[in-house]
Amino acid sequence: MFCMSSEFDWFMVTMPIFALAVYAIVMLGSMEKQPKFLDGAIAKKLFDVIFFGVFGIGILVSFYYMLLRFVELLGNY
Repeated sequence: MFCMSSEFDWFMVTMPIFALAVYAIVMLGSMEKQPKFLDGAIAKKLFDVIFFGVFGIGILVSFYYMLLRFVELLGNY
């Protein structure tokens, strides 16, 4: 493994991202009235693109490193 050498590296990279996402969800969910700009079609489309982009890229990167680690383990077998 060249970039991520341990689970701690993954934790240090991904934990702030998930913490910010959870913070935003909780803060927007606790609002009594939702701001008007969040009701627009453009905002909904933007949030969908951001959500699927972040998690889709995360899934692809995780899959890449999972395959890389699998091949490395097979090589050491």
